[in-house]
Amino acid sequence: MKALLKPWLVLAAIFIAGALSGGALTMVLSPHFTNRPDEGQMRERWKIHLTRELSLTADQQAKLDPILSAAEASLQKAHRDEFESVKDIFKDTDAKIAEILTPEQKTKLQKMIEDREKMFSGHHWGGPPHHHDGGPNGGNPPPPPPGPSGSAPAPPAPAPPPQGNPPPSGA
Repeated sequence: MKALLKPWLVLAAIFIAGALSGGALTMVLSPHFTNRPDEGQMRERWKIHLTRELSLTADQQAKLDPILSAAEASLQKAHRDEFESVKDIFKDTDAKIAEILTPEQKTKLQKMIEDREKMFSGHHWGGPPHHHDGGPNGGNPPPPPPGPSGSAPAPPAPAPPPQGNPPPSGA
């Protein structure tokens, strides 16, 4: 009897370990994939990370700003271009599928297309930002207001630690 029970206990332990590790990874990694930083937030987090890790001087930080701004703009353009390519692929595929359908099926396909477009409207690759919690800053506090005219701007609020690994320095 014990010989029959042992393999089942091993399988159950493996299953439980997999479920626990999968759940933990989902909790840790899901914010990285679902919460897009707002305009400038990625650049600021990247700057803070580089400043902290490389002990950058104030002069180096000032020289870093245009570099990171250009990188951020390039990344946003790449995401928009990618989204347009994906939309074109879907449009072409939908047209080819429609050619083989009956009129009733075409009506259903059109409804499916509309549902898909609603689901992706405002997706972070194109269009306005999509906030998963409904807030304008994705659950983050609003940025501090700029300093009064003629004085130095207010210091930035401490940013949360970066999630995941920063992009390679050559990117």
